Amino acid sequence: FENRKLTVDAVMFDLDGTLIDTVPIYYEIIDIVFAELGVPAVSRETLMEAMDDGEFDWNCVLPENMKSRKVELSKKARGIVDEIAPAMFHKQVKLIPGTDVILNEIAVTGIKIGLVTSTPAQRMAVKLIPLSNAGLVHLLEIIVTADDVRHKKPSAEPLIQCSQKLRVPLKKCVYVGDTRVDIRAGKAASMGTVGVLTGFDDYDVLKNETPDAIINSIAQLSEILVICHGP
Repeated sequence: FENRKLTVDAVMFDLDGTLIDTVPIYYEIIDIVFAELGVPAVSRETLMEAMDDGEFDWNCVLPENMKSRKVELSKKARGIVDEIAPAMFHKQVKLIPGTDVILNEIAVTGIKIGLVTSTPAQRMAVKLIPLSNAGLVHLLEIIVTADDVRHKKPSAEPLIQCSQKLRVPLKKCVYVGDTRVDIRAGKAASMGTVGVLTGFDDYDVLKNETPDAIINSIAQLSEILVICHGP
């Protein structure tokens, strides 16, 4: 697999696992939810399969004797997450190392920066704390959340909306994310795609989606971007 260089006028970032280090928090939340619901623990690979299309597929994780209670358990799980997640994020969430440097580097060149996340709007304040603390939020010209669109990633809709608001053609945009869902969304929107290895999916899974590049973290993004201006 060989990384391709990309000439772009806008960079859009996923949030979780790309700009902020939330993966350990998510696994901790899932452990707590499963324990409270009496659902047996499963492997991380199984959890990733359950999250494959951006939604959580309970059929992947529930043993046969619990599948008939899927709707009830899903509702209870949401209640537990709403109760415990905000405090856990508030206390534990940190920036992925190098995020501050690369966002400032990109902003200085005049390339526009957007954020496209499947996070609901009500959870954004707590997730943006590390970016706020580092003085980076103002660099995000457009933020698209789950509440801004009818269809979340892997649909192209959130990325198309972001590109329209940034006033940059899709072919001049790149989407940077940590999961197969991010790469699929970027490709569906006909824009460049870069996978980062700081989140949920590993190298082989990302490579399988054939992005334009795979890098260890966004700290390496300047190696991929060709900075050039004008139409």
